[in-house]
Amino acid sequence: MNRHSIDVRLTAAALLATGMWAPTTCADEPQTAAESAKRERLAAMTAVIDAVVLQTTGDSPKTLPRSEHPLLRYTNPVTSQFAEGTLFLWLDGKRPIAAVSPSCRDDGGMWWELSSLSDEPLRLTRNGVAIWQPKSGSRPAALLPGAPAPAATPAARLAQLRTQARRFVLREERRGGWQEGRLLTRPLSQWEDRERGVIDGALFGFAETTDPEVLLLLEVRQPAGATTAEWWFAIAKMTSSPCVMSLDEQEIWTASGYWKNPRGPEDPYVEAAVGKIDLELLKR
Repeated sequence: MNRHSIDVRLTAAALLATGMWAPTTCADEPQTAAESAKRERLAAMTAVIDAVVLQTTGDSPKTLPRSEHPLLRYTNPVTSQFAEGTLFLWLDGKRPIAAVSPSCRDDGGMWWELSSLSDEPLRLTRNGVAIWQPKSGSRPAALLPGAPAPAATPAARLAQLRTQARRFVLREERRGGWQEGRLLTRPLSQWEDRERGVIDGALFGFAETTDPEVLLLLEVRQPAGATTAEWWFAIAKMTSSPCVMSLDEQEIWTASGYWKNPRGPEDPYVEAAVGKIDLELLKR
């Protein structure tokens, strides 16, 4: 226990002894219950994706590992009072290849969003049944024009990655109007994979509150034998709402509303109900 905690407890004891203060509840109990419910919600969301397998396709499919812990736990009080979600990644080596975001909603429904970050086809099975087979990402990787030569140190390259991310602007249609997505200042993930020609890479999120709506992947690549490095970017949708991404004020990608269009297992983005959660876990 630190000195501040001791002083607070001594002060409370003195006030109680003089009759100047009478506690009505124990502050530790609600906090403990809330933390317990938070752990249970995370366990329930994680269990949803523990039952799935994501693989590359082809003659020798490779099973892809998932990040052990969520990169992000988020809420969005703008749209719902109790809803909570998480963001996990599947990886190919050190590089993110797909994202999954299970979430608990106000009515006790458990949902997930799946989004490919790959230029190649993937296959996701749940309990042995193929339910998602995206052909590519929402916007396949492309060269990023006007980017600088990569800096010499990781810290300087991170500054460059942040600067390049700020060149992108997301607009999303929400609640009958268009709004600008907030670029999360800290990358959700950062990696280096020299064996695969990646000098540095980072995954950024554009969010409403802390809820990621679109993911932006940036990489500095220099394959073996290449004399110069090149910047690449890719976009992954994480929202069912219509959205538009601009680069240097020029529109480069649009996506229509998910629920108003034909949908199929080959789509790069999928949103679906996957179960239920005890409502008491949401309200504690």
